[in-house]
Amino acid sequence: MKRVMIRFMTVTGLGAVMLLFSATLSHAQNMEKMTPGEAHYFGHCAGCHGFTGAGDGPFATGMTPPPTNFRTATPATLPDNTIEQALLAGKGPMRSYATIFRSEDIREIMAYVRSLAVTP
Repeated sequence: MKRVMIRFMTVTGLGAVMLLFSATLSHAQNMEKMTPGEAHYFGHCAGCHGFTGAGDGPFATGMTPPPTNFRTATPATLPDNTIEQALLAGKGPMRSYATIFRSEDIREIMAYVRSLAVTP
């Protein structure tokens, strides 16, 4: 039974990675046209926050609390330091990106995330 569970987890984990990879490639067919913030988002955030920012990425299932939905107006109005702190320190199930992103990267990601908000 243990061997079957490990195999299932390996296969489903690999399937999720393949799904994320193929969706990222199909959405971002021309990486040269992406803004730096968009490229960072698709490389590090879309797996949980979703390809449109709705918080429905392939890895979001079962997360508590769920990933933020950037399509709402609320994240667009958050102060810079709130978003920066979430990226640097992590928040809930989200890991810290302090060793990944520079200050410039964070500003670019914030700009992209704010562009995802749907205005009424």
